[in-house]
Amino acid sequence: MQFQSHFVTTRRSRIYLSLSIFVIFGIAFSYYHTFNSIPGLIPEFKAPSLWSSKPSKFWSSFAPLLAVAAPKCSPPERPPRNAIAQNRFYDSHWKLRSGESWLIDEFPFPNLLNMNDSDLQSMHDSHSLFVDLLTIKAPTLEYGKGTKGIVTSAGGSYFPVLIISILMLRRSGSTLPIEVFLTSPSEYEALCDSALPSLNAKCIVLSDLLIDTPHTFTIKTYQLKIFAILFSSFDDLLFLDADNFPIYPPEDLFLSEPFTTHHLVLWPDYWTSTASPYFSTITGLDPVIIRTRPTIEAGQILVSKKHHTKTLLLAAYYNVYSEYFYRMISQGGPGEGDKDTFAPAAMVLNSTFYTVESPPMNLGIRAAGGSAVIQYDPSNARPFFIHASWGMKLNALKKIETVRKWGSEEKSREMFGMDVERAVWGYMVQVACNSWEFADWGGGNKSLTGVCEQSRKCFSDIFGVEWEDEGVGEEREEGFYGGEGLT
Repeated sequence: MQFQSHFVTTRRSRIYLSLSIFVIFGIAFSYYHTFNSIPGLIPEFKAPSLWSSKPSKFWSSFAPLLAVAAPKCSPPERPPRNAIAQNRFYDSHWKLRSGESWLIDEFPFPNLLNMNDSDLQSMHDSHSLFVDLLTIKAPTLEYGKGTKGIVTSAGGSYFPVLIISILMLRRSGSTLPIEVFLTSPSEYEALCDSALPSLNAKCIVLSDLLIDTPHTFTIKTYQLKIFAILFSSFDDLLFLDADNFPIYPPEDLFLSEPFTTHHLVLWPDYWTSTASPYFSTITGLDPVIIRTRPTIEAGQILVSKKHHTKTLLLAAYYNVYSEYFYRMISQGGPGEGDKDTFAPAAMVLNSTFYTVESPPMNLGIRAAGGSAVIQYDPSNARPFFIHASWGMKLNALKKIETVRKWGSEEKSREMFGMDVERAVWGYMVQVACNSWEFADWGGGNKSLTGVCEQSRKCFSDIFGVEWEDEGVGEEREEGFYGGEGLT
């Protein structure tokens, strides 16, 4: 769906050198043994450099803009969730689509917020100031010209989930480098220096970059996504949630329409907008445009930072002041958070972007728990992403199953060319039983949790065979890396 809005050295040195060589050999030794703990699963990569922070010229210029254009009033009060849920899920008027066509809402979603006229004017003035500042001279993003990569975020219970998603990404044949953003040093794990480099991935601590400025902002939860995009080193990037993985190499997406012409590709969610009319008043967006297009499922975002710098900076503004804009954009509706800050930012700036035509589809039965969301290739409508965002995601310690949740083997092979649920569980058992440790699993000692035995039992219950009985060295299915313990 194409969219265009209508708006506007010495002895000491020798000692240091010797120590450096010693450390480098030690790290290399560690990488070697970590990689070989799961033989045959993934292609070998040259380890990326370890994380070290450096002052960000971009942040030194961007933080003052955020501060000077801060809202000068109190945030709107959050509406009662039962009020929004009743309208959203039980009134058929608010369903996103009928059959395969987008449903055009004839009436705006009711306003559930309360703001007085002076606060609305103040918010409008602050928003206009920020947009004007971007128009005059937007801060320069820092990235490698022509580079491409995957950006994601993790930490805590999401680390085991992310590893499975990365292994599935590598299984697809993709070799794109990966940057994993963490909110603070407390989320940095040994895995960042061992397992991840063997997967051509590295951890980056965001809080280390938000320094060298008197302006302080707390970035957490949903806000991390846009800042990971802004601070990533890639020019063109695909952001993926930690529980999201592609079926095919995403390299193809960078080289074809619609990305090559629109430079920002977004994927639709299940629902229409629940935005308050206050959002249109503050931003100047036509409310008809907001309510006649789908909301966004932002588990995957394909963007060129070169072409959409201002869009990303305005989306960051909406996320920094989330207590204002999340509420006005969603009013407590499904998935309230960052997901619907990207499209409005592009529309306000009159920037062309593309929303994928194919609506999302359930993989499995949501009511039964553990289902996932399928998102489609924007160019040929084949199933491309699996976003395991419901249930216990892909955390082997917390995901206890006895039956399939993603449909039959036959249906999976028909859609994806493989039994994708069995492949995912194969990786989950591998990671649960190898030497990789997670803080979320027994505080870094997973032997205390029984996760290996538990995941083996789940595999046996679901697929009717012991995991050790899985074929080794079978002919790999087209488009995927074969591996020990995987079909």
